[in-house]
Amino acid sequence: MRDDCHFQDSDGRCWQSAPRGVCAAPAGGGASALVQHADFDELCRRDPPRGFRKLCLEPRAEETIRLLRELRDPARCFYNSCALVVSSGSLLGARHGAAIDAHAAVLRLNFAPDATQAAARRTAPHSHPATWAADVGRRTTWRLLAMEGYAYLSHYPRLYLSPPAGHGTHATLASIPQQPLLAVACHTPTRGAGRCRAERLRQVFAHPHAASYLINPLLLHEWAERHFRGVPHQKVLSTGMWALAFATQLCARVHVYGFGDGVCLAPCYHYYECGPTSGGAETNQSYFFTDPRATGGYHNFSAQAKVLHRLAKEGVITVHWGSCHHSLGDAPEAYVNRPRRARKRTQRRRRTKSSNRSRTDG
Repeated sequence: MRDDCHFQDSDGRCWQSAPRGVCAAPAGGGASALVQHADFDELCRRDPPRGFRKLCLEPRAEETIRLLRELRDPARCFYNSCALVVSSGSLLGARHGAAIDAHAAVLRLNFAPDATQAAARRTAPHSHPATWAADVGRRTTWRLLAMEGYAYLSHYPRLYLSPPAGHGTHATLASIPQQPLLAVACHTPTRGAGRCRAERLRQVFAHPHAASYLINPLLLHEWAERHFRGVPHQKVLSTGMWALAFATQLCARVHVYGFGDGVCLAPCYHYYECGPTSGGAETNQSYFFTDPRATGGYHNFSAQAKVLHRLAKEGVITVHWGSCHHSLGDAPEAYVNRPRRARKRTQRRRRTKSSNRSRTDG
């Protein structure tokens, strides 16, 4: 049998073992994508957001660590090709939607909408479903978000479960949505951090119907050290960067759509908050690329763009930058969203006794 064969059948055909993707630690070393495959000794040595040290020092820590080790893997651990769709306004008018949907998996960040969702948003520049599909695509396989954002989902345990476990109406989590899958980063896993304490981790990730998977903080640490060590105004990875770290283990080929390139400054920061209906939420790329303190020192987007260019040059990712000009998507005129006009309030004149008297006397 050939050395590179996992199995050779009676006809001499060579069968390769399927890559384990996010369901194992990388074969070449380094941090795993999911926490259940992490080096727990290292995980317990590091402080958040790059470790779980405080969680490991709490009462019943052994029980919590055992819980994390036993978390389930997703049914599918690896995809041949993925589209990682970020939220930049450079997607507007770029018409990447068909290419995005053609990938085996489509990954989106936070609550960035797909075509159907974007068409329903009043802050979006237009409501034309076909144009949205042409620009951002219709599919979502995975959604990547922080635990703080997870708390806004309707099936967050505290909102979904009936008392005393929560404020909702469901006795169990058996009926929560199973699609898209959720990859969640927990930046502050301490008892005082509320959503990331052991009890909440158990509720979100450890039940048999969970469609959510906890990102390994050591993966964030590894990428921060590799790509942003010593970079000023860069405290933590942006969601886009740790999503990219996750995608490189989930996918054989990663195609990135909608990142800012550091050169094109005219597009809106978010494609779904752009134009006259953004309600004051519209911000151009220039704000974040010309002022490194714009994010409060948390993310240096100019440095991030340099990392993306380097990874593309090295062949790690394929980047599709999108449109370089300020676009609202070029939807049909009838579907362009316009600001709602405030209703004029008509003031009714109050009748006073004196005015009534004057009318009577007059």
